[in-house]
Amino acid sequence: MRNDPRTLAVQILTKVKAQHSYANLALDATLQQARLDPRDAALATTLVYGVIQHQLTLDYYLAPFTAGKKLDDWVLALLETAVYQMHYLDKIPDRAIFFESTRIAKTMGHVGIAKLVTAVLRSIQRKGLPDPATIADPLERLSVTYSVPRWLVAKLQDQLGEAKTAAILASINQAPAASLRVNTTKGSREALLAELADRFPDAAPSALSPDGIVAPGGHFAGLPEFAVGAFTMQDESSMLVAPSLDLKPGDRVLDACAAPGGKTTHIAQFLDPAQGGEVVALDLHPHKVRLIAQNAKRLGLDDRVTARAMDARTVGEHFDAATFDKILVDAPCSGLGLLRRKPEIRYGKRPEDLENLPKIQLALLDAVAPLLKSHGRLTYSTCTMVTEENQEVVAAFLAAHPDFHQVPVPTATPVARAHNAPALQLFPDDYGTDGFFIASLERA
Repeated sequence: MRNDPRTLAVQILTKVKAQHSYANLALDATLQQARLDPRDAALATTLVYGVIQHQLTLDYYLAPFTAGKKLDDWVLALLETAVYQMHYLDKIPDRAIFFESTRIAKTMGHVGIAKLVTAVLRSIQRKGLPDPATIADPLERLSVTYSVPRWLVAKLQDQLGEAKTAAILASINQAPAASLRVNTTKGSREALLAELADRFPDAAPSALSPDGIVAPGGHFAGLPEFAVGAFTMQDESSMLVAPSLDLKPGDRVLDACAAPGGKTTHIAQFLDPAQGGEVVALDLHPHKVRLIAQNAKRLGLDDRVTARAMDARTVGEHFDAATFDKILVDAPCSGLGLLRRKPEIRYGKRPEDLENLPKIQLALLDAVAPLLKSHGRLTYSTCTMVTEENQEVVAAFLAAHPDFHQVPVPTATPVARAHNAPALQLFPDDYGTDGFFIASLERA
């Protein structure tokens, strides 16, 4: 099998669909093994993420041309990559797409499959693709146009209205910017921007966080500055979580659901171990706890981070009451705010997830509440956009805990386009970030 970007893209897409694995993990593992040159690696990446982002749209395009044909998963993935290139990548000529698709079909299958693939692509070239704008049902039209399951489109419309839903859907298939957080214990944002300027002239300060830098693209995790801990990778919206805790240098903080440690290490940047400042970071899985510890060590923050394997719902068995000044519950959630960065999420979620996850989220809040000191602050955050996991969880917690009350979420810089005050909700179309929800609660 040739190590070429199109073949690898087909293999990765087939694996992601069959094993329900994350595209970024499958892609990274394959590219490391294949050792493609940067240009071919970029094409493979574009094909994988592009096909996943537009999966429902591509299948709608293909349906009239494959009706009645039983296709193996890899053959469908091959046709999807071909149509994606024809429709979305204007710099690749059709003849090159046809030639490569036929070659892959022969190599991975046989001559009969190659003839089928060629026939489908020639028919598309002659007749053109069907237009989603002609779909009569408005929900189905939005679902196919933006490749988002119908139930989720209906959910967003019900909670946010048609205009906001359309704006969110239009934004999630745009390429995400690279986003990194400066380690302010090692240097300033201005100094790091100056250091990166020759290699990344488009890098710019974040509009949301004084610790953030954004750029149109680039492999920042491969830079020497990353290796020595000058920065770490973190979405801009996620950088709003640590400031929401109103941290003081001597605070003792519990990060109840901490892996992989992005928010943990951001919290640590505000603390001073000489004044007793410490963040205790928990995760259920030991291998993820090791990842938290590794990140803290790379950033030089391990003197104020303690990582432990623990189910956060059992914290009352391990810590005394009123032990922590601040507590963060960055809860497990549906991840629906990550549709741009992790496009496969949209296809793996089901409506019943929005019934089961809030039970876990509320259980976590209930478990950590007794550990907070009087006048302490508890931040609840998720990377999702639906009220079941956000406002409704907060309301249920407050109803069960009258000694807590909600306060406005503080931010390091003004955030003009936030929603749902006193909580802070960002949607993907607001600033081009992940969708995120943050609520700040104080104990009387």
